[in-house]
Amino acid sequence: MKSPLRSLTASLALLLATATPLLVHAAEADGAKPPPHERGPGGRGPNLEQLAADLGLSADQKAKLGPMLKQQAEQLRALRDDATLTREQRMEKAQAIRAEGGKAIKAILTPEQAAKFDEMRPRGPRGDRPGRPGKPDAN
Repeated sequence: MKSPLRSLTASLALLLATATPLLVHAAEADGAKPPPHERGPGGRGPNLEQLAADLGLSADQKAKLGPMLKQQAEQLRALRDDATLTREQRMEKAQAIRAEGGKAIKAILTPEQAAKFDEMRPRGPRGDRPGRPGKPDAN
């Protein structure tokens, strides 16, 4: 006669062996994120398609902006992975990369598109802008 402990151990091992692949697959499906270049620079902000929709970009403008956004995302990703810099240094460099990218983007836009782009861009450390719902007006 088998001992109850041995039967329980065998049952748990069988359960674990069959359930693990299912749990791993479910976790991968739930946590699936689009690649960073599809979400915007550094995984934040609008992507090319969102900019095109919001600003009414021409095909020529989209063709020029695509590589620029991808390069900016790569620069921010490399900066984020650079362990030799302090947090403050990374923040300063990221701000400089975003500012440079914003200038380059605006150079491609029409004056009307550039004005709308400026309105879209977040202000402050968390994108807080006066007049947004739930945000106090700056007076």
